[in-house]
Amino acid sequence: MITAFAGIDVAFAKRKLLPVSVCHWVDNRLIPLPLRKAQSPPPRGQGNAAALNSEVVSSFAEATARYLRAIEIEFCVRICRIAIDAPSDPKESGQPRRRAEIALDDRKISCITTPSSNEFTRIKEKAAAHLASGGLETHIPHTNQLWMLVGFALFKRLRQEWECLEVFPQATAATLSSAQKHKTTTAGLAEQLKSIARYTRWPEVLGASALRQIGYGSLHDCLDAYSAAWIASLGDAGREPLGAPPNDVIWVPRITKGA
Repeated sequence: MITAFAGIDVAFAKRKLLPVSVCHWVDNRLIPLPLRKAQSPPPRGQGNAAALNSEVVSSFAEATARYLRAIEIEFCVRICRIAIDAPSDPKESGQPRRRAEIALDDRKISCITTPSSNEFTRIKEKAAAHLASGGLETHIPHTNQLWMLVGFALFKRLRQEWECLEVFPQATAATLSSAQKHKTTTAGLAEQLKSIARYTRWPEVLGASALRQIGYGSLHDCLDAYSAAWIASLGDAGREPLGAPPNDVIWVPRITKGA
């Protein structure tokens, strides 16, 4: 059985297929499986209003686990570790930020603050009240944090069967000194892929179009999923913790000077 590693770029927009990359090392190259050719696609998101429903979110996480098991069977691989681009847990009550986020601050890498469990209760109540009063889903408050609820559910479910790591592709790009241009631009996408390919040796011929074969979503979604899978593929000596393991840490590649 071939050992593989998965990366997930958490997304829950309506009808959007979850961006996933599953990779394995072949002759020192981290090759992504052609998931677009798989028999079944990953689960689709249901939007911010649905993110308020814990049962819906748990079902999405369960569907993700089933999808990964199906990929293992179809491609004859065994996923060893999963890296997920989302906070793994809420921050501790009374703390300004998670320790992982403070570590990002120290490196001047910006990120959205993860609320505490109590803060999330208030956020969900506020969002539910907005919808109950006839407010549009497109104007639902705290949309930049509601998606984290999906991340929590994915970590909770997938940890039952796999080792899971929290990653932040922007932190990976900053560690590789390739975050100057945003990945949504053609130049930024190319630069970040090039910086990762230096270590993964994939693709052999650099070009963003190679990302289309590895999963669903935009090209930068696929890049983030592949970047996450790369971090998942690294052993203890190959990655560095930012924060406090096991559940308040973001993992980045450990880059040796001169490498």
